[in-house]
Amino acid sequence: MEAVFVKSSSFLLVILLGVIFRSVGIFGEKDHRVLSNIVLKITLPAAVITSTANMAWQPTLLLIPVLSLMANWVMIGVGAAMARGKTNRERVLYMVNCPSWNIGAFALPFLQSFLGAGAVMAGCLFDVGNSLMCTGGTYALVSVVCGGEKPDLKSAGKKLLSSVPFVTYVTMLLLVIFGVTVPQTLLDLISPIAVANPFVAMLMVGAMFRVQAKPAYLWTAARILGVRLVLALVLSVGCYYLAPFSLEVRQGLAVMVFAPISVIAPAFTERCGGDEGLASFINSLSILLGVVGMLAAILVLGVL
Repeated sequence: MEAVFVKSSSFLLVILLGVIFRSVGIFGEKDHRVLSNIVLKITLPAAVITSTANMAWQPTLLLIPVLSLMANWVMIGVGAAMARGKTNRERVLYMVNCPSWNIGAFALPFLQSFLGAGAVMAGCLFDVGNSLMCTGGTYALVSVVCGGEKPDLKSAGKKLLSSVPFVTYVTMLLLVIFGVTVPQTLLDLISPIAVANPFVAMLMVGAMFRVQAKPAYLWTAARILGVRLVLALVLSVGCYYLAPFSLEVRQGLAVMVFAPISVIAPAFTERCGGDEGLASFINSLSILLGVVGMLAAILVLGVL
């Protein structure tokens, strides 16, 4: 119990440092993008490689990307149902921001620090399906449903293949499935980079956290985040008690479903004709709730 409080306090401290550094001018308004590039293209891939290189493969683990895809599709449908009878602009907001999880830059540092390699593998597999949607799939679908555009599979595929975390997930998945051993020399070489991932990722979260709210935003934000919380609770309990995986994998799934909305969601909201300002507000609030939700899940799982 004490170890959980100490580690969680260190995470919150780093996030707070990011907020303070931006407030006093040490970080500029755009510097979180530099940190994001470091996380997504350097420290996160290193963490994925070192954490999954020696994983024992089980065919049932392929159910995890399927679960992620299904969860995204369900939430897109829930968003569409919640926006029934509303304007096209509101439909876009609900359908883009109800689904997706920020796994790579947010959930994996928690799993890496609090749980074991099995939980990290679960996060990587979950993000395979999640990435298919949040890096282009959801945008393409909402563009067709709300904007009347033709599906642009080529563009969505390019976005996916240009995602370093996604390519790393798939590569490591194939290596583990086929029993290919990653050289220990390489693991030793990138280990310091992997260890830095939680710190840099949480510093990035603090640097990007900003809440510029309008009174009219609150009810919509509460509805979207409330629905996401309900789904997270259902998925967390279901994955922990019913999923046919090892305890470590089930713990990882039960924790990561509380992760915040993908950071790309506000940009896709704008591109589909939605309210980017409201989407950004919801995204920032989801970060705060994600920290609380994941730490609470870790604490509960630690005392079960």
